[in-house]
Amino acid sequence: MAPFDELQALWQSQNPPPPPVVPPALTGAFQRYGRRRDVINLLKVLMIVFIYGRLVFGLKRDPLFVASIIVILATAAIAVAAEWRIQRRIARLDFSAPSIDFVRRTIEDLLAQRNPYHTPAYFLFFAGIFVSYNLLTVASWHRLTMEKRIGLHLAASASPAVLYAFGRWCRARTFNTEYRPLIERLRTLLATLEEYAA
Repeated sequence: MAPFDELQALWQSQNPPPPPVVPPALTGAFQRYGRRRDVINLLKVLMIVFIYGRLVFGLKRDPLFVASIIVILATAAIAVAAEWRIQRRIARLDFSAPSIDFVRRTIEDLLAQRNPYHTPAYFLFFAGIFVSYNLLTVASWHRLTMEKRIGLHLAASASPAVLYAFGRWCRARTFNTEYRPLIERLRTLLATLEEYAA
């Protein structure tokens, strides 16, 4: 047998190295992430219900005012529910036997959390803000001069852009403190898996 054939036979007879083991700390980190997001999203829901419930039932009965509150409450609830569903799916991922594609998709899902505002649910939310704030202005027309009406409509129309910019700023801070450490752990795991598969 040629030396090359001997080396090849020896290599094929060896047992492959064991697959990399995912440390339990990684699964625990994702579970803690899920619990934090559950608390934050629950607080968002309670805040929405409290603020707008108080406005509707405690302060005014004007039909336009009530309609504007219903619009923004409904669209905000849809946006929170859509993002909460994605975050819960991420938190429940099973890392007991991860594949390279699985880890890559998880990293992509976490990176998408840097700016979740380009989803249909958030487009609907910002449209709801635009409609509801302009309805609030219309509801106050009888107390306003023409100049104030125009100014308030301009402010109401610009409010979605202002809230979008503020949301991006808040999410950037959250991303660096909460999401980036998870991504770095996954990238380390991905490098290990790719080395094992090579």
